[in-house]
Amino acid sequence: MNAKLFKILLISLVIIAIVGLGAIIFILLNDDDPDREPTIDEQIAYSFTTEEINIDLKGNSFARIQFNIITNSSDATEEIEKRQFQFKNLLIKESVDVTASELQSDLEEFEMNLKNKMNELMTEGEITDIYIVSKIVQ
Repeated sequence: MNAKLFKILLISLVIIAIVGLGAIIFILLNDDDPDREPTIDEQIAYSFTTEEINIDLKGNSFARIQFNIITNSSDATEEIEKRQFQFKNLLIKESVDVTASELQSDLEEFEMNLKNKMNELMTEGEITDIYIVSKIVQ
């Protein structure tokens, strides 16, 4: 084997080793943890705000309520926009047995129930949070 071919082979092996080592280091040090909490910028990017929705409550009361729905991807955000009618339907069904005082005091459970029921319908991701951003009870 001549010296020129040997140098080319040696340089090629060194380059391959350096690239391989760099790839291994990148994989080990990569901070993309799928279980991490989304940043506020990601939450804003993947959020959808509903229009104000009027719902009847138990005991001849009604509420005007608006939600901000946070998803885990842009595809899920697009899907929730398409599923607005289903969200309104679930909201109406969930609010039938809720009194005005319950809606005033137990919002977290109300939001959690809506989130869980909507996630059963979702196919392109999931809803991570539902926030009530406006609420008037009369």
